[in-house]
Amino acid sequence: MKKIIFLFLLAWINVNAQKELWGVSQQTPYPAGEQGNIVKFDMNGENAMTIHHFNYTTGKVPMGKLFLASNGKLYGTAAYGGIGSTTATYEQDGYGVLYEYDLTFDTYRVVHYFNSTSPTDVTINPTSSLIEPIPDKLYGGTRWGNFYVYDIATETVTSLDQTYSLEAMGFIYSDMIKASNGFVYAVSASSYPCTGTGADLPNQGSIIKINTATNTAQRVAVFGCGSTSTINAFGGYSMVEALPNKIFFMTNSNLYIPSEGSVISVGGIIEFNTVTNGLTQKFTFDPLNSLGFRPGSFVLGDNGNLYGVCNQGGDTFRGGTTSGLFNKTGTLFEYDPTTNDIIKLTEFLPFQSNPGNIIKLTSGDLMGNIAFGSLFKYNINSNTLQFPDGLTYSDFGDQASTQNLIEICRKPSYHAFDTASLVICEGEAFSLDIQNTNATTYQWKKGSVTLVSQTTVVLAFDSLSVADTGIYTCTMTNECGITVTTPLQLTIEACLGLDKAIGMKDAVRLYPNPTGSVLNIGMPADKNIQVQKASITNMLGQVVYSNTGNTTAIHVASLSQGVYQIAVVTDRGAWNGRFVKE
Repeated sequence: MKKIIFLFLLAWINVNAQKELWGVSQQTPYPAGEQGNIVKFDMNGENAMTIHHFNYTTGKVPMGKLFLASNGKLYGTAAYGGIGSTTATYEQDGYGVLYEYDLTFDTYRVVHYFNSTSPTDVTINPTSSLIEPIPDKLYGGTRWGNFYVYDIATETVTSLDQTYSLEAMGFIYSDMIKASNGFVYAVSASSYPCTGTGADLPNQGSIIKINTATNTAQRVAVFGCGSTSTINAFGGYSMVEALPNKIFFMTNSNLYIPSEGSVISVGGIIEFNTVTNGLTQKFTFDPLNSLGFRPGSFVLGDNGNLYGVCNQGGDTFRGGTTSGLFNKTGTLFEYDPTTNDIIKLTEFLPFQSNPGNIIKLTSGDLMGNIAFGSLFKYNINSNTLQFPDGLTYSDFGDQASTQNLIEICRKPSYHAFDTASLVICEGEAFSLDIQNTNATTYQWKKGSVTLVSQTTVVLAFDSLSVADTGIYTCTMTNECGITVTTPLQLTIEACLGLDKAIGMKDAVRLYPNPTGSVLNIGMPADKNIQVQKASITNMLGQVVYSNTGNTTAIHVASLSQGVYQIAVVTDRGAWNGRFVKE
């Protein structure tokens, strides 16, 4: 008796890897050949793996964080590529995409191609992170200041009605936040016209408020005007409602540095009051002290304080450098929103420098990225900074900046079965190994009946009987949830000849069928079966073709139209079938 083993290769996952870190990476600036990747790490920030490589047709230059939606799938955007894509510079290279990554089946697909259909259509080039303020509705912003909503159920995108002209807004790079008052807020990096004196100037920035009930957006606060303004929103990646009705965010605020003789972007912490729509700059980073400047992002700690990173500054110089205002390694700081006190917690190392973003893990530790693709991990309680060895990418050139990490708790995952139905010979042994490595329990069912003896990753039968015919599923569980495999139909039949020899019913296939010229005999690719003879008989029982030898392609153009029987003799047994001559 031959044992039949079907290995449906599923997604390989490290043992006990239910929790993972996922992010997007991109090279800066954006050369034509480096479009960015989706990457993942283990919870130590190690074992980097490229999950998806972006390209021109399916989106390039990912922007914002990946977002884990209520349906258990990841969503994100790429600012360029897709429709209108060429090999031109990134400024002109396509209108961008919104994509979905299915964590169960490990598949990437574009769910919406942004497309400019007219000169006034600016719902293109998505740049902000996504948010799901109401179930099954994802909101995002674009480079041109427009906002859109994606309906997960219908897979459609609609633009929001806006009370300001599109020409007066731009660069929605920030995270978006649903505040305690039920409205969604975002920061734009530019806003026209200036509300102060002087000519219209870019990069003054504003706050936009979105009403999800009416799908409308309005500008509720505008930053100061002029190149010496202390509030400039270019940046503004993090938004946190750290106090009731008060949203905090950071920007690359301008500051005049006499020693440099110019105004430079150094950053500030801004408070926005959702009741009064008032803006207050709470703190301005100063490159002349050791606290750091050019903030990247911050997160809310368990103690109510904000923890953030500065991309530059501090007292430590980058590797090999001993001078220069912009050659410092960067810092990690703690900010108390109730007292406005801020302290430097630590500095980065000469060759592990320039942090870009930060998240808080469920363990309580902080994790973020530094230059050239690596990560850092900070323990708040012990005030220790670690640098995991994460530089193990398959295509390092696209990982220069692994950005916008998120932590996900991953349910058991697998690839879809190659086939949803199998016909197996009675009496044969059968084994189906689903190759899962991150589930803690397995339970197989036949229909609704629990198979008490089938509680491993392998569905196994020593000898199949006709009574084993049915639909089988496996329920897999881990600390993150439950996954049920797609149904697999097993049909057990008595077999003869070749079918019996290899343990599969209808193992041979004829194609194309019907055919007008050539009839191909298809044998199972993994069985090494040799055809010894083939003969064709018409419906009157007359032999119209016969040939010996390993023939797998028969020319039947000379045969009349009609139905024919074919008999195939192999080194493993005989087989009979039927085909139609057109």
